Amino acid sequence: MSDRDQADSTTSDFTVLESETVLEGRPFNVVRHLVRLPDGREGHYQVVQHPGAVALVAIDDEDRWLLVRQFRVPAARVMLEVPAGTREPGEEPEVTAARELREETGFAAGSLQRIGGTWMAPGFVTEYIHYYLATELAYDPLPGDADEFLSPPVAMTFDEVLGAIDRGAIEDAKTIVATALFQRWQAAESTPDG
Repeated sequence: MSDRDQADSTTSDFTVLESETVLEGRPFNVVRHLVRLPDGREGHYQVVQHPGAVALVAIDDEDRWLLVRQFRVPAARVMLEVPAGTREPGEEPEVTAARELREETGFAAGSLQRIGGTWMAPGFVTEYIHYYLATELAYDPLPGDADEFLSPPVAMTFDEVLGAIDRGAIEDAKTIVATALFQRWQAAESTPDG
């Protein structure tokens, strides 16, 4: 039995009995679920319902990653991170990726390739991030969101990105995940069947 099959079989032992939205916000809501557990007991779970997001490994023609600096209120600091953004309701991830890249870096991608995805914190939030490799970049900016204040793109080699993670200069989870997915993509591309 695969890990996914095993996970799916245990999921069927949980039943959502009722749900109530306790907070409506932007870009997410908080929902309280009453769930019947596999042993018959009931439990309450608060879940942040998030529309999902994208994150981009944007590589310029000099083989450098384009990152942005952005103040993050929950972390109370400026974070160095890959370009990323929240999906609009009903928006396909690739459309979000193309838009966010232009808004956050000023560049459009001639090539967008999905390289993976992750649940960011599945214990309490439904946010799933789709990761894309963006290459063949051309300057073609879009206006950014009114509440975002981003730095101009910061160009770094992959080794510099890894060094920044090692030093603690990059602590953003999606950026750290992006490096792992990029390495897996590179390894797959370098194999004869890749």
